[in-house]
Amino acid sequence: MNKKSVRIIGIEVGVLIAFYIFVNSSYLAMIPTCWVYQATGFLCPACGGTRCVMHLLKGNWIEAFFSHMVFFIGIGYLLIVNIVYLINLNKEKKIATWIYPRYWYAIIFAIILIIYAIVRNLL
Repeated sequence: MNKKSVRIIGIEVGVLIAFYIFVNSSYLAMIPTCWVYQATGFLCPACGGTRCVMHLLKGNWIEAFFSHMVFFIGIGYLLIVNIVYLINLNKEKKIATWIYPRYWYAIIFAIILIIYAIVRNLL
């Protein structure tokens, strides 16, 4: 492993540890509620995202999936991209470079997120 990949892994582990400490502390009561939901009664596209991340960090995969399905899948995608990137750092022949984010991936994600929010509010 080269120095760059060791730094990246170290930063990721540090961020995960910090989030784990944050999730298991009493600061959870300080997370604000969604102001869009409070004002309108409709769930915004990001409602449930924080709960999804908290459940993931606690290891509650099923609750995380049902808190916000799109965020859950998006986090899984980013995890896979990160693993592929770390593998490709040390290889001469790169694998699965098609999975790296493109600008139109973000557009597709935004469209799916909006459709998900509309469907959630209709049900």
